[in-house]
Amino acid sequence: MDTIGISISRDRIYAIALEGSAPAPRIAAAVSVPCTEPFGAPEDASALSEALRSALPGVTLPGAVLTLPPPLTFLRSMTLPVTDLPRARAIHLAELEGNLPIEDEEILSDLLPNPREGSGVFFAVAARRSFVESASERFGAAGIRVDRVVTDPVALLLLASDSTRGPRDGLYLSTFNDVLLLRVSGGGVTAARQFPQAMSEHPEEIPGAVREAAGEAGGAPLELFIVGEAPARLANAFPDAERIPPPGGVSSAHLAAYGAALAPLRPDVGAGFSLRTSAEAALEKERDRRWKLASGIAVGIAVFLALGAFWFARWAEGDKAARARTLVKKEFAAVAPEIRNVVQAGVQIRAKLDSLRRRQKELGLDAPAAAGMLQLASRALPKGEIAVREISIEGGRLRIAGDAGSDARLVETYRAGLAGAFGPDYSAAVEESGGSVKGTSVKFTILVEKKGDRRAS
Repeated sequence: MDTIGISISRDRIYAIALEGSAPAPRIAAAVSVPCTEPFGAPEDASALSEALRSALPGVTLPGAVLTLPPPLTFLRSMTLPVTDLPRARAIHLAELEGNLPIEDEEILSDLLPNPREGSGVFFAVAARRSFVESASERFGAAGIRVDRVVTDPVALLLLASDSTRGPRDGLYLSTFNDVLLLRVSGGGVTAARQFPQAMSEHPEEIPGAVREAAGEAGGAPLELFIVGEAPARLANAFPDAERIPPPGGVSSAHLAAYGAALAPLRPDVGAGFSLRTSAEAALEKERDRRWKLASGIAVGIAVFLALGAFWFARWAEGDKAARARTLVKKEFAAVAPEIRNVVQAGVQIRAKLDSLRRRQKELGLDAPAAAGMLQLASRALPKGEIAVREISIEGGRLRIAGDAGSDARLVETYRAGLAGAFGPDYSAAVEESGGSVKGTSVKFTILVEKKGDRRAS
């Protein structure tokens, strides 16, 4: 068994199980159960699971693709300041917030595929988070894992496609749940409307919507395709339309489920459309947990090394201070062993003290405290797979060595963060950066020092 498609209507839940791969998967089972309440309840999901297991004895059920009908979704057209789908997906949710009859945190949404020559016009299909999550949990509890949630416009695109290409340019009309109208051009959706199921028996408004969608396309007349069996009055309203019949063995009522089952077999048709499911959220949570664990280990190592460097710096600074005190005693003993000539001794002491201050500066005793430098370096660490392996402090100079995983850009991000943390009086430069011997990580060394200070290391 390769894939299962499930569609939900107000009165029934349908499921199709497909075996084999494109171009001609075999229908292994087609079942349906009535809904005890509109759009199903937990017991209905259990009944569907039992029906599938009866039709497929001894078969382990694979993951399923669930499609939601128009009554459970919100179709919206929007114009965005980008033309490519990935960036549009990243920003389109802000356009929906405050513009749907549900709370913003309840919105789950994705975009239908757009034409290859994008215009900035996109079509979003949204649903309630609570329903998507509860439906996924219901089927999961019944033994049917929901891997992906799509909507009927995606199922229609999949039904209108074949194994070698996406849907042909034209207008598509379906009635397997509510009446759905899509205009397709260049593999993407350029117009979309949905109407209540009752309008298929009284389709006065639908021909006008079809003419409007065809008129917006401009150029040559568009071909109209009717997917599945249409009620007589709706079919009579479009006598020249081309009928796309259901595949052999599939009833018109099962078409949406069949389209959903095709999603894993034709991954390019829907451009990866998927409303978030609890299964996807759990996977992302697990990935986030692993990232936090790895980051925590890296930070722990960095803190351990930093503390070691801090105590070494304190010892080194204490050693320098002891050397300075010894130097002071030596200088005073040299310039005024018996203080015979007070004036001359005073001049000599001042001269020697100036010399001492220069020596103190060379020893680094006028540099910022090591703890403060380490704190600034820690705050500048960027988010990502970056680890500090070694820190050394010499006077006003801080040298940091570590690795940045496989992303060399993190090195420049850290350098810029250090420059900002230490301020304009300090410079931060990458002394070296490059891959390891095995090429699995980027090693780096960054030097932070006071501007104008170029003493040898």
